[in-house]
Amino acid sequence: MNPLIFLAGALAIFLFVSFFLWVFQRERKKTFNSSIDEFKSHLDAIAPRHDTEGN
Repeated sequence: MNPLIFLAGALAIFLFVSFFLWVFQRERKKTFNSSIDEFKSHLDAIAPRHDTEGN
């Protein structure tokens, strides 16, 4: 068997298994707007706090 064919087969198996694991292990979003809500919460976390009393 040609070593390059063996390496190509091993690479194909590796890529297939990696894709399979990525698809089934990634975090699933609950709603359509969940990514937008997550982004807003990150912006709120880094936004400077405004004092409403004027101090």
